[in-house]
Amino acid sequence: MKKIAMLHWAFPPIIGGVETHLVLLCPELIKRGWQVELLTGAIEGRYEEYVWEGMRVKRTPLMDLNSLNPEKIKALKDQIKEELEQFIEEVNPDIIHAHNMHYFSPVHARVLDEIKRKREIPLVLTSHNVWEDELWDEMNRLADIWDMVISVSQYIKDEMVKVGYRAGRIVVVHHGIDHRRFHPPTEEEYTAARRRYPALGDRPVIFHPARMSLDKGCHISVKALRIIKERVPDVMLVLAGTGKTVDWGSHQPKHVRMIMDMIEEYGLKDNVYVQFFPWEEIPYMYQAADICIYPSCFEEPFGLVMLEAMATGRPIVVSRAGGMPEVVKDGQNGFIVEMKNEEELADRCLQLLLNPDLAEAMGKKGREMVEKHYTKEIMTEKTINVYEMALENRYYRLGR
Repeated sequence: MKKIAMLHWAFPPIIGGVETHLVLLCPELIKRGWQVELLTGAIEGRYEEYVWEGMRVKRTPLMDLNSLNPEKIKALKDQIKEELEQFIEEVNPDIIHAHNMHYFSPVHARVLDEIKRKREIPLVLTSHNVWEDELWDEMNRLADIWDMVISVSQYIKDEMVKVGYRAGRIVVVHHGIDHRRFHPPTEEEYTAARRRYPALGDRPVIFHPARMSLDKGCHISVKALRIIKERVPDVMLVLAGTGKTVDWGSHQPKHVRMIMDMIEEYGLKDNVYVQFFPWEEIPYMYQAADICIYPSCFEEPFGLVMLEAMATGRPIVVSRAGGMPEVVKDGQNGFIVEMKNEEELADRCLQLLLNPDLAEAMGKKGREMVEKHYTKEIMTEKTINVYEMALENRYYRLGR
């Protein structure tokens, strides 16, 4: 049995794309005979250890980005080194697999490099994001510590090559989804999903499944809603969540206030429903929606919500951003609109809301695409292929 030491800054109940990815990937690896143990951030500063779906989860404040900053990380350098070394000693892994540890902390990355060299363990990175700032420039000088890099989209791979990562070490593995958990609802399931959220009633529902922030385009959704309401007065926009996310720099509260003020200013309080949806509950909201939107205002690395919407049989409208056009095919399983263009977003939403047959056809096409290309099983097999490549390269270097 091969062992994987998995590392990421957060894990549910903290919600985000990387956290969801781990929830999907890790149990699938275990099903295939891999032993997986995860080191992740603490909740409310508490050390904790438990088993989840066959995976040992170890939580430490030294991985909690909501309570760390660059200054604290530097001050805690020795403790971080001790924590990471102890975890790797406990697991004794064949592979170290880190997620988004090519940013946030050069301390953590350098410690992993030291461990890798000392123990001769391949170090694999999954790059879920790229950045543009001084810290990003500093972290890029560590590009060669990673034996293999998984990028979640071709866009991410291209961006990483631009800043010095070796193209030959990067493999694109698109996210996968649990297409049984996210599935098109029966009439009974649709009715039950609507009953979960009485505020929706039988109104047309647009679901924006992202944390409330300007980066995710929630303000663009609100601006579009004002236009849509002129044609569909009872339309409801659902915004998903104001808490339990990784918020490096504590920007989200400010964004939430700005968006809520905009809703008030535009007189849209009766047309907006805001709720945090736990990971276990989110499929029901997709089932209750008529269409989904994701008008990101930055170069979205991938956008896992695309797959969740598609798997549920819902058409999705996304901005032309990052890796999203790799999955959404304009006019087939949804629409692509220009970034920060609320008029175009409103027009495409109206096209779907006023033409339910078109929306249904696009939803069916999206479901077919998920089943063929984007299941968690497909994603897991491709990830294992990267592990095997990393192990083969190690054996070659060691002359075995």
